[in-house]
Amino acid sequence: MTDSMRRRGRPARLSREAIVTAAQQIVESEGIDALTMRRVADRLSSSPTAIYRHVRDKDEMLLALLDDIAGELGRPDLPEDPRQRLVVLWRLLYDTLAARPWLVGVLVGGDLASRAILWVVEEILQAFLACGLDREQAASAYRAVWQFTVGVLTIRSGSDRARSDPNQPGQARMIMEADSELTPTIAALAADWPHPWENYNYGLTALLDGVIARS
Repeated sequence: MTDSMRRRGRPARLSREAIVTAAQQIVESEGIDALTMRRVADRLSSSPTAIYRHVRDKDEMLLALLDDIAGELGRPDLPEDPRQRLVVLWRLLYDTLAARPWLVGVLVGGDLASRAILWVVEEILQAFLACGLDREQAASAYRAVWQFTVGVLTIRSGSDRARSDPNQPGQARMIMEADSELTPTIAALAADWPHPWENYNYGLTALLDGVIARS
């Protein structure tokens, strides 16, 4: 057997990059609960022991994945008006997380965070300060909008799962079937009842207006 034939029969050489790529493929196709060191090892035709030589544990693997995703964020051209900067920055975060629903569970389910995303947080805080908030108010405003954003994304993810089961009674069906005599306002709004993610801009605008007005 020639050396080239032997090389073709060997599994790909392990690297941290290959491990992170395999981890991302698993969470995007099967969900975050499916991610284990053994699943990554199986996908790479390796052993868990070999994986541990590159990443200490699942958290370190997830952190490397967060770093990769955060590093892909391009810095948008930000408006001079600080309030408009806030809209652009929050939409950047929202759209990034909406494209990867599993990320929300990682960020709110533990203490993992990527330093590569700190520039976005810094820009948001600076924009709040430029709107007239002091540092404590800016931090509180950031937390309030972050909680709202995560809430919308969590509801969106849950609704997507519910809608995949046509037999499951959902909120939309309940509203569409509302009794016009018992709940006339709900019945009148049924056809135009917004999904929470379609209403994100409205909620974001109202929340920003509210926290800035308190400064």
